[in-house]
Amino acid sequence: MRFKKLTIGTLAAILSTGLLFGCGTANDNQEPDPTEEPSEQQDQNN
Repeated sequence: MRFKKLTIGTLAAILSTGLLFGCGTANDNQEPDPTEEPSEQQDQNN
């Protein structure tokens, strides 16, 4: 019985940690690469 509770508690902790890191904020607001032209300018140049 104790082993079952320990296993469930461990799995819950692992899943909770995975959710926290998986749903964390990424660096979505990164600056664009200065060596690349924006796509609008590339369309006008072609």
